[in-house]
Amino acid sequence: MTRTRLRFLLLASIGALALAACQEAAPPAATADAETITAEADLDETTLPGSSVKLPKMECGPEGFFTEETTRQALAAAHGAENIAEEEVPWVDSIETAVVLFPNEPATRAELFWLDKTSGGPRYVSVGGPESQWIGPGGLFVGASLADVETANGGPFELMGFENHNAGEVVSWLGGALAAKPGDTCEFAMALSLSADAASEVVMPVSGDSEKVYRSDSTEMRAANPSVAVLALQYFDPS
Repeated sequence: MTRTRLRFLLLASIGALALAACQEAAPPAATADAETITAEADLDETTLPGSSVKLPKMECGPEGFFTEETTRQALAAAHGAENIAEEEVPWVDSIETAVVLFPNEPATRAELFWLDKTSGGPRYVSVGGPESQWIGPGGLFVGASLADVETANGGPFELMGFENHNAGEVVSWLGGALAAKPGDTCEFAMALSLSADAASEVVMPVSGDSEKVYRSDSTEMRAANPSVAVLALQYFDPS
């Protein structure tokens, strides 16, 4: 079993236990809603060893929780209109209206952006937050290390520095396993962040230039050692 998998199982097991404890203390209606989160997805999702808890997959393709054909109506029909909300969410250097799935459930909250589309599936889907239980390709999760991401990708990748609104965004998988292949309609995306208590001497070398791109295996990025903050899916414009 790879280190990535071991890290995933440890974090996910802790999260599952915490979630289970909350469910036991919650009223019956809340417990039923939590069970509905994955039961209605009807997907082959990751199951924790010795547990029936299923974690939703943030992946491109048929095994993913979302597809390029996911509509607002389909989300409401599958998970209940009460679990869908529209919120104004920061987007690049502006604000966009997002359709939010499970807005009050930090473990499964997801933000879907249609941007300039008026129908059909989303252009971009993102999940994040310290309580997120979404799982990306290669067992990646919010909180995974730089080394974990390189392992899943099969090699280094490129990301932005930590200076502006694109801080820590992956800009190229350098042809690795996480990169979109010819004919794909979707690409897995990600943003990493620095630890809040990171020392200034490791932060400054990766924060001084808002346009600079760094390789994940560079000396500066290795020293900064960011971790995964956001998992996302970007759907290509068919036009």
